[in-house]
Amino acid sequence: MPFSMFCNNKGCGQTMEPYIDPTDDKVYCSSCDNEILNTTHFMKVQMKTLKQFKRKQKIGFSIKCQKCSRENIPKIDKDKFLCQHCNIELNNISEPFKLLLKEKIKNSREE
Repeated sequence: MPFSMFCNNKGCGQTMEPYIDPTDDKVYCSSCDNEILNTTHFMKVQMKTLKQFKRKQKIGFSIKCQKCSRENIPKIDKDKFLCQHCNIELNNISEPFKLLLKEKIKNSREE
């Protein structure tokens, strides 16, 4: 069971379950995503033990690029699906999924 604490950032102040970023060893609020200052070494060790890390959010209909390894919704150019970041054609998409992507991208443009 993860532990909870108060956010000490101005304007937030909520009770939440914080998370630790293992790359910079800083603790962040799960409500406002700002760093929580004055967290003790003991708290950081406990969070690592409990695996209170931020989970990467998946984007619906996203595809991982084989070249740049970024994951996002592709863009369409003349019936070719391209990576939004490096503009390389994505060849790892099945035909049924291509139809779903075309419909999704078409609907998002209309909204």
